[in-house]
Order: sequence, then C-alpha cells, then structure tokens
Amino acid sequence: MAKATTKRAVSNRGNARHDDGKYGEVLYSFSYEMDDLNYFNAAGLVGSNRMQQILTGSSMVLLLLIIGSLYDREHPLYPVAIAAFILFLALSIASQNWTRIRDRYVSRSSLTQLGGTDRHVVVTAEAMIVEGPDDTVSSYPLSEFKKLAEDSDGALAKFGRRRYVYIPRKALSETRYRSLTKMLREQRG
Repeated sequence: MAKATTKRAVSNRGNARHDDGKYGEVLYSFSYEMDDLNYFNAAGLVGSNRMQQILTGSSMVLLLLIIGSLYDREHPLYPVAIAAFILFLALSIASQNWTRIRDRYVSRSSLTQLGGTDRHVVVTAEAMIVEGPDDTVSSYPLSEFKKLAEDSDGALAKFGRRRYVYIPRKALSETRYRSLTKMLREQRG
C-alpha cells in the first residue's frame, strides 16, 4: 500500500527549490502565495482610497464653481460653467469607478507578471528579488526604491514604473516584518 504524502512534506519540497545562497548575503527571505486576498490587499496599497476621496472632493468643488459662475445674472460665465461641468463629469465618473481603474492598473504591474501564485522574496543589501514559479525571477535594486505603503495586512515596496513587491505580514514573524519595513523606510531616507 502506498504511503500518503502529507501537506507538510509537499510544502517543504516547494521551499527546498529556492536557493538563497546564490544571491550573496541574504538579509530576509520569505515565501507566500499571491492568492486573491493578498492581491486585493496589495492593490489597495497601490492606489489607496485617499485618491478616490480627492477625486470626490474635487468634483464637489467644481460643482460649487458651476453654481457660482451661473449665480450672477448680469454677467454669467457660461464658458467657465461648461468647462467646469465637463471636468465635474469626468472626475465624478473616475471617483465612482476608482476600484476598476486601480485594478486595471495593478493587472499590468509586476504584481501579476510572474505567472503563478507562488512567490519567494529574497532581500539583500542591494536588491529585492522575487522568484515566481518556473524559475521566473525579477530583481529590483534598492537604489530605485521609491516608497513603502503599509496597512494592517502587509506592506508594498514601490519601485516606480509599475514595479512593486508585496510583503504580507503573515509571511514573516512580527519582529522580522517590523525590521524589514524599518530597513526599507531608512533606505528611502
């Protein structure tokens, strides 16, 4: 009778294929699965809801400008009102569809370009390296690091030009997670 393979043995086999030694001195190394929940959390960090609030607030200011430009009956400013109305419509549509706009942007970013869902991230003093399935590797030099966005579920390292590395909080111990995010914040300096 054949012996059943346990889940632990399968997951250990997956981790054994990552050779962190080839990257030199490794500061941090962790693996995770970029499932729907992690993708949703990362997308929320790419384009935060603050942008949606800015769009909504701007459209309300334009609405007040439209009302103000038509208030003076002797010298109404019709061209200003028409231009403000067109801009108001564009901003209103953008704020209502913000999640779709953000998801389309994220779907063309480095968060989804590695193919499968398995991710292995290696952090060295010079770069963050993301290994995907089938030996797909993306390297992001820390000299090009722009910003770190965080929430309660994880952090997103932004490197510009749609290049991101997601760091789920559950993939590391709390101490290692905090020291990694601290190192990245100091890198930004």
